[in-house]
Amino acid sequence: MKKLIRNKYFLTTLLCIIIYLMYLFIMKIFPFGENSILKCDLYQQYVNFFCYLRDVIINNKSIMVSWNLGLANNFFTTFAYYLASPLNLIVVFFNPTNMDIGIEILTLIKILLIANSAVFYYTKSYKYNKKDVILFGIIYAYCSYVICYSFHIMWLDCLYILPITLYFIDKYIDNGKIYPIIICLAYGLWTNYYIGFIVAFFAGIYFIAKYYIKNNIFEREGIKKFGKKLVIFLIAIALAFGIIMVLFIPSIKQLSGNMSASNIKLIDINYDKIRLFINVIFNNYVYMFTQKSCMMFSSTIVIALLPMYYLNKNIIKKEKIAFSCIIVFMLLPIISPFLNKVWHGFTEPNCFYYRYSFTLIFSTIIMAFREYQNIEYSKKKHYIISVLFFTILTIIEIVLNMQGYLESDGYKVTYSGIIISCIIYLLLIMILYLLNNVKNNKIKTILKIVLFILIIIDLLIGAKNGQNNNDKYFKNETFSQYDSIMEKVNSKLENAETERIVFIPDSYGSNMSMKYGYSNIGYFTSARNIKTIKAMYKLGYNIQRADGLWITSYSGTFFNYDLAGVKYYITKQKLENNEIYGFELEEEIDGYYIYNNNNKFNIGFYLKDNISAKEENPFEIQNEYLNNLISNEIEDKYFEPVEKADFINCQKKEIYNEQDQKYYINYYIKANKDTNLYLFSDNNLQLIIDGKEQFKDYANIWSTEAGIKSIHHINKDENFEFEISTKSDLESIYIYASDNDKIQEILNKKQDRNKFENVEILSNGLNGVANFDDDGYLVFNISYDDGWKIYIDGNEVEKEDISDAFLGVKVDKGNHNIHIYYEVPGYKIGLVISILSLTFTFIIIRLEKNITFSNIL
Repeated sequence: MKKLIRNKYFLTTLLCIIIYLMYLFIMKIFPFGENSILKCDLYQQYVNFFCYLRDVIINNKSIMVSWNLGLANNFFTTFAYYLASPLNLIVVFFNPTNMDIGIEILTLIKILLIANSAVFYYTKSYKYNKKDVILFGIIYAYCSYVICYSFHIMWLDCLYILPITLYFIDKYIDNGKIYPIIICLAYGLWTNYYIGFIVAFFAGIYFIAKYYIKNNIFEREGIKKFGKKLVIFLIAIALAFGIIMVLFIPSIKQLSGNMSASNIKLIDINYDKIRLFINVIFNNYVYMFTQKSCMMFSSTIVIALLPMYYLNKNIIKKEKIAFSCIIVFMLLPIISPFLNKVWHGFTEPNCFYYRYSFTLIFSTIIMAFREYQNIEYSKKKHYIISVLFFTILTIIEIVLNMQGYLESDGYKVTYSGIIISCIIYLLLIMILYLLNNVKNNKIKTILKIVLFILIIIDLLIGAKNGQNNNDKYFKNETFSQYDSIMEKVNSKLENAETERIVFIPDSYGSNMSMKYGYSNIGYFTSARNIKTIKAMYKLGYNIQRADGLWITSYSGTFFNYDLAGVKYYITKQKLENNEIYGFELEEEIDGYYIYNNNNKFNIGFYLKDNISAKEENPFEIQNEYLNNLISNEIEDKYFEPVEKADFINCQKKEIYNEQDQKYYINYYIKANKDTNLYLFSDNNLQLIIDGKEQFKDYANIWSTEAGIKSIHHINKDENFEFEISTKSDLESIYIYASDNDKIQEILNKKQDRNKFENVEILSNGLNGVANFDDDGYLVFNISYDDGWKIYIDGNEVEKEDISDAFLGVKVDKGNHNIHIYYEVPGYKIGLVISILSLTFTFIIIRLEKNITFSNIL
């Protein structure tokens, strides 16, 4: 037992748990308060994906395609990006109602691995067996990167694999084996190929730097030996990438539409970024800046030790040069957009612009550790220089703060925070000085205990600062607030895959369908099918316009809901009569109003012709759909501009205000028959009803308010007035009215012929019978994807994309057995490459047991 208590890995684990519990207590996170561990994307995306992963493992749901992800979408690429870590198997011990607790425990496990892997590296690579090495493991585990980005839980695996990889690189340089590097890099890439690429890239930089430190690279034989080592190392990286191709190739195929070739400047000096960089050095960093600036803070002791590292004569000059080059290279992306793009796998992050900064943090910790390891060689003047260095940095921070450069979105660095940072620094430098000069071992032990306590306080202050100004944690009750209602609604569904639900109350719940096991329209994942999402925008559906990051469920005309197969609409706000035409109140449950859609389309339906998505006006595309739902040669209009519709009287008054440079258009409407009014624009505008603005930021590229929006339902002979204000071109604004009676007539007629029946839902496909009285297209309200395969009467046929959005196939009249199933594009070739790469890796392992692999070359 005593041996266990003295073990540095046990002590590291114990201290990390204590700090974690203290952090939970400070932030009032379960079990110490009302908050959950969930915040930002962890709430909006990941926890729901974890719930679905549990269903895959326990309930045999498909890992390839999910009926619960929007209109049935590729799930494998979401798994590859978010869920591939073996540690995620922990989900089997939790259910959707307490998955937040599972994630809290999983986060702790990863933090423990981060700390212990760092301790392992310092101990093994630098032959340092003293217990104070634990300090530097804890510093890495609770650095600003972990604190600010821990909600990106899939990133954390690469943080603990990094130190282990670097250790095996050191071993390889000293004529060790190459296969452990392959395994480490492959594991990191497998857990998250995005951050895994960063680890692999940094591993290459580290290999060159450490080889330079340990060898004479500039001699003739030295260059030859280095070249051989480098070739083998590059083979190792290639094999690591090869092993994860079963995940990576399908992901690249899915995301290829998201990537764009753009001219990136090699140098772009942005002084704001440089100013912000000062802030993220200290433990009073403001989170809002950590998205925009390359983070460096791990602990104030690192700031204290770094200047002394360069003055320590026991650390060789080559090491200082090599690590300085690493640091400079990793700081260059602050002024080089091109290098920043290289670090991020030749893509541009849409946020969190320096995702590689954990490698920068770890590099600075290595340097600080090396100084601490050799601190007995530091002199009094070295401490003085460190104090001067910190003083200069602090003065710069104070000046920038006075000038207002350290303020963003209502957040700012406080002077109390600066004072606390200074006090902690002074205490740390004094303790370091005393440790180096006191001879009494008991006093040294006391000083080290005080040092540990002070560093823990420092880390907790930094964590508190980082999270106070961060996106807030969601409360426990927020995560569980819909459990009861969704259980009751799901019990009403005959088929959860085809009877879709629009659940209005939670604007953050695009992926809630994956937690509760229903199907909907919206979803939010970085591994999305951007082409289909943007095609749905052309139909009037609501998407995030910048990068097609998400599509929401609550948007469009009532026909958008019909087309998507929406069966139930759940809202806390009772709808006015026919506010969404065709939706009838079925019942009220626990304060939620459940509306049933009488016009829901089946999972498969008939269209006379394929419909192009070239038209920019979504109302006209919907007119085409309505005209093609039955085999009628007459084309009609069902949605019409309010100025031209013969079933309403419209008076319009347009005013241009030169003072605010806005157009104000007043509409006065009288309905001759039941109608709904809608608007759509690619440009920003404001809808004003009864003097109240209806939108926060309509058509902003990041807004959820982008697509067709309902203005109002008007009954026959009613009057209605509204106003539109905008700075945009008026021709880009579409204000349309629906002829509800005429649309209902078409929807009734489509039920009488050309049916898709006897539908059997499979885990990754479906069977059914097309009973068509006319030649035409069988359209599935399923997101179009190259992975779908369609069989008619046992023969594979060519699929088509309907409006670039839905899956379809041409079908002759008569009865036909239809079978569709999903095969992830690129999965088979990726699997072959992965198997081949694993085979070569096993051969290398076998060879290295008998002979050094480098001798073969």
